[in-house]
This record gives sequence, C-alpha cells and structure tokens, in this order.
Amino acid sequence: MSDLTRDQLPGEAVSAAPTQVAGVAGLNDPSNRDLRQTLELAEEFATVEVVREETGLIRVRTVTDSFDDVVPATVRAEIVEVTRHAVEREVDTAPEPRTEGDVTIIPVVEERAVVVTRLFVTEEIHVRRVVTQEPTELPVNLRRQRVVVERVDAEGRVSPVSKGAGAYDPAGTSQEVPDRKTV
Repeated sequence: MSDLTRDQLPGEAVSAAPTQVAGVAGLNDPSNRDLRQTLELAEEFATVEVVREETGLIRVRTVTDSFDDVVPATVRAEIVEVTRHAVEREVDTAPEPRTEGDVTIIPVVEERAVVVTRLFVTEEIHVRRVVTQEPTELPVNLRRQRVVVERVDAEGRVSPVSKGAGAYDPAGTSQEVPDRKTV
C-alpha cells in the first residue's frame, strides 16, 4: 500500500485499495517500499496594480456674457446763475474778483474821459453756484462670467460635463487638464 493518502470528502466512500498516482513511477512497487517521494505544491498569488491611462482631456474655460441692466444712481448737477448789478462807483485801481459766501463777484471797469481820467466800477457780475441732487436710473452694460467644463475624449469629441459660475476673466481663458482613469 502507498504512503500517499488524501483527505476524505464528505459523503465520499473510503476505498481500501492502494492509492494510484499517475506519473509517479515505482510508487506501488513492493521492492521500493522505503522509497520516499516528495510532491511540490504550487500556489498562485494575485497582485493588483494601478495603471494610469490618459483617455482624453477635461477642458475648463470661462465665458463672459454681457447684459443690459438699470442701476440706481444719484446725479449731481451744478447750475450757475449770472446776474448783473449796476454800481457806478469811482475807484483808483481795478478791484480783484472776490467771493462772498457762495457768490463770486467779478467787477467790470471802464475808463471815462473827464478833465482827468478816473476809474469807475460800472457794474458787478454775481455768480452763484446752486447744487441740486436728484435720484435717477442709468442704463449700464454689465458683464458676468460663467464656467464651462467639457470632456474631450481621445478621438477629439467634446461633451459637456457641468454648468457653473465663476469670477470675471476678461481674456475668456480656458485650461485643459488631462483626464485619467484608474485601471
């Protein structure tokens, strides 16, 4: 009988016959009873490896849209009132313009022929500044920027990924990032 045996499986009958192993010469030969043979066992191990593979690109770009809107504003206007006042006053030298409160006074002079020449102020021009404010609405053109994300596959086909909003970018730049999948 052979020294090689195997475990019994549930429900399997036990055989009294010697175990026959194909391909092992002389195992059942009674003259080789002391011959000992070793069977090598092999075991496989599985390993997982991550491989990065470029399958296309993800393109992120900004688009600036213009739209018209009405914004509230306060318009400030300055109105100038000019009035003339007759003076008829004799002076030795031409007086300089002067300011009294919110009125600027500009003297107007002329020379008159008398036996002697004398200087007379004939009139004064009073300039008053009146400031007014009034609320109004002004039409303005505003810009808003949005982000467009697109996937570009290996064949160059472009498909949208998502919608979004971002900050103002006057150049409308776009940035392409490699799209990688993990295997």
